Amino acid sequence: MLCLVPGLVHAQVVVNPAALQQLAGIIPAGPAPIAVPAVPRHRIVYHVRRKPVAKSPPAAPVIPAIVKPAPLPPATPVIAKPVIAPPPGPVTLHFAVGSADLPPGAAAVLKPLCGSKTFIAINATAPGSANDPSIAMRLSLSRALAVRDALTACGVKGTSILPRALGDIPGKDDDTTVVSEAR
Repeated sequence: MLCLVPGLVHAQVVVNPAALQQLAGIIPAGPAPIAVPAVPRHRIVYHVRRKPVAKSPPAAPVIPAIVKPAPLPPATPVIAKPVIAPPPGPVTLHFAVGSADLPPGAAAVLKPLCGSKTFIAINATAPGSANDPSIAMRLSLSRALAVRDALTACGVKGTSILPRALGDIPGKDDDTTVVSEAR
């Protein structure tokens, strides 16, 4: 019936160009490669268990050949350690009554303390007056500072000297100053 009515029949033709080329003998190019994201590989670690190896019996001991010892080198001189002198004992200076001037020979008496690397204490006293106790303090301070000046002149650092004005001490000689290394 369709053949009888040509106007009613519709046909649709689809042409595949790749198929026509293949029929003609032309090999079509393959599809474009698709970019595939790289898949991370997992590293597989195999642990090999080692079997214990039987130990061989111990070998016979090797006897070393007898060797003469090498001659000893000449003896080296022994270097003696420096002997450290004990610190000088306390030095007592006797001042003139009412004076802050250093007594004669004070530089020779203070000389053993000149090389000291430790603190040096100066304990100065002076006689006082019942009416004015500050007189003894001022005079003993002047004596301590005079001894300090003599020590700095012979090379002791001023920051290592501790001058002390003791004033009038009952039962003690009032005109003495004791200089010693502080411990």
